Amino acid sequence: MKRRGARRLLIQMPDGLKPHAVNISRELMERTGAEVYISAGPCYGGCDVATGQAKMLNVDLIVHYGHTEFVRVDDCPSIFLEARSESSLTEILNRSESKISIYRKVGVATTVQHLNELVKVEERLRRLGVEAVITPRCGRNRYCGQIIGCDYTPLKMVIDKVESFMVIGSRFHGLGASLAVDKPVILADPYMSKVTEMEGEKRSLINRRYAMIERAKGAKTFGIILGSKIGQYNHDTADMLRRTIVTRGRDAVTIVADEVSPSSLENFEGVDVFVNAACPRLSIDDSERFTKPLLLPKEALVSIGEMRWEELLDQGLI
Repeated sequence: MKRRGARRLLIQMPDGLKPHAVNISRELMERTGAEVYISAGPCYGGCDVATGQAKMLNVDLIVHYGHTEFVRVDDCPSIFLEARSESSLTEILNRSESKISIYRKVGVATTVQHLNELVKVEERLRRLGVEAVITPRCGRNRYCGQIIGCDYTPLKMVIDKVESFMVIGSRFHGLGASLAVDKPVILADPYMSKVTEMEGEKRSLINRRYAMIERAKGAKTFGIILGSKIGQYNHDTADMLRRTIVTRGRDAVTIVADEVSPSSLENFEGVDVFVNAACPRLSIDDSERFTKPLLLPKEALVSIGEMRWEELLDQGLI
């Protein structure tokens, strides 16, 4: 702040870090004399930067805590302060041994919070006779070994080099990883102290997604959701979907949304199916909260006969 000469600051944090927001705000004001605002809005990832609030408040700087930089913010200076966990992974690694030791080569990935522990994980697997293949930096992931909820490209890059994957994180990331690759995924969840082979959950979810696509096949009007958050704004995808759906003899409208929720969509009468071109995890994790099908773009293409279901599975749902 001092180096940039920032006099008005907006702090943005995910819910898990918000308990620290007041103390951080107070300390920053005392040490710099600047005006500090705290965003109360949701903060689901590095894609979710509070640019709208920043413009309204005319701040000089957004400080986004907890996540890695996801998208460049050109219209307001922003810095991303990553969070690292101080919790030991020893217990969850102990619990993982029996499931991991049956493989010779295992792809290893985790969230930004545990990247500082990857060297220890690699050493631990080596003692078990297992070669740990740390996933590369690629896609929207800024570090080797990192995955985020909407981009599992690093796992796909090493899929031919490993027999299985070990994901250290929550169910959210374990499920996402299992949907992205066609190899066993073992979730080591240090928060729940639980080790889970994700194949069962993956199959259950794929069956539900197939049923949702079947429901959508008779739809006449598709509502394409264009996310307005800076990291979820996929105009080209939304435009392609609209044109393709119309070409296939259906109607399509584009709905711009900041927050995609059942209440924000329930009043759109005449829309039979929604197609989520914003955050893909809404369709994966929250679709059962919606009264109408909430399809991913590739699922919508399957429903109108533009793509085969088998082709979608080969590519991965995410």
